[in-house]
Amino acid sequence: MIPDLEIPVDRRTAVLIVLLSVIAACGEDSTGSYPRPIEPLQLSMYDVGTGPVNRASALNVVAGSALGFPRTERVDQTEQWDIAFGVIEGDPVWLPRGFFEGLEPDAGILAVPSDFEEIGEAPEDKEAYEYTDPLPMVEGETYMIRSRNDPTTSLPCHIYAKVMLETIQQDPPWIEFLIVWNPNCDDRNVTVEASE
Repeated sequence: MIPDLEIPVDRRTAVLIVLLSVIAACGEDSTGSYPRPIEPLQLSMYDVGTGPVNRASALNVVAGSALGFPRTERVDQTEQWDIAFGVIEGDPVWLPRGFFEGLEPDAGILAVPSDFEEIGEAPEDKEAYEYTDPLPMVEGETYMIRSRNDPTTSLPCHIYAKVMLETIQQDPPWIEFLIVWNPNCDDRNVTVEASE
C-alpha cells in the first residue's frame, strides 16, 4: 500500500508553477520563442463579393501563431479572419474586419513603400494601420498586417505579418500573394528565419 503524501500548500504551489512552465515551454525553441518561417508562404484568395462561394476570400493571420500557419478562410463559414480581398467599383482592395458591419475593427493593414525582402520589422504605431476603410491593392506592393487579438490567449496578443501582392487576376477576380509572419505574440520582426 502506498502511503498518502501530504504536500504543504506552498510546495504544491511551487510544483504547480514548475509544471505550468514546462507545459508553456512545449513546442518552443531554446530562446523561449517559436521559430519564424524559413521562406514566404504563397496563398490565394477570391473576391468576397463576386468570387465562388466555395473559395476563400479572407486571410486568418492569427492561425500563424505558435506552430501554426496563416490560412485563407471562407467568410460564409467563420468570422475567424483578419482581412479580406474585395473589388469595389472595379478596383481591387484589402478589406479590414472593421469594414464589415458587426465585426470588431481590431485587425489592420498598412501599405509600406519598401521592398518586401528588405522590410525587417512591422511598424509599432498601431494607429498607422487601417482598420475600417478599404486599402487599394497594387501588384508588387508590400503591406503590413496587425492581426486581431488571438482568441486563444487571455491577454491581448497580435500576430504581425508582411504580404507582397504577386498577382491580381480577373474573371472571377482573385489574388496571389506571399506572406511572412512572426508566430510570437506581439513580436514585430517579420524577417524569415535563417536556415542552418
